[in-house]
Amino acid sequence: MKIDLSFSHSYEFRVLDELPTRKKIYYYPGASNYGGSDGLLVELNSFSDDPWVGVFAFGNVSPKGITGIYTLPNPDKLCIVSRGQGYLVSIKSPTDWNKVDLIPVMDVLTILPHGIIVFANYTEIIAYDAFGIKWETGQLAWDGFKITEVTNNYMIGEYSESEKKFKVDLLTGKLVIN
Repeated sequence: MKIDLSFSHSYEFRVLDELPTRKKIYYYPGASNYGGSDGLLVELNSFSDDPWVGVFAFGNVSPKGITGIYTLPNPDKLCIVSRGQGYLVSIKSPTDWNKVDLIPVMDVLTILPHGIIVFANYTEIIAYDAFGIKWETGQLAWDGFKITEVTNNYMIGEYSESEKKFKVDLLTGKLVIN
């Protein structure tokens, strides 16, 4: 599991091995208090309210989907990726949440100078800033691309089809070369 605390944040968390007793529990997707699917267990504490536990359902699209916890450009929100399924959750309001609009999540990059977090699956990339989705690339390849470098202005990568390269503008998400 990867943990990336690059963005400033106003909370603490810890990964749990089992469900605790006497804590408020939310099951994602849905933020239900009445049960849900098995998933990654995370206790969250905003310091202003009682800590609560999130059960973040495992993704079921790819067994190679990543698992990780990432701070976001919004200091009151957190991203949990559970076997390829991404969740964006408000720590202070657990019912305020969204799925990452990309599945399965195969890679996550924090790009601090641009205030974005980038998610990649097998064929496309999506970036979020403090307000939500900043840009989407659309399909860059048919399968199997990988990000190889991030510069001040671009994200560069390659894909398996004839070993082609791509270059994406970090401000707009536009494909610069193909």
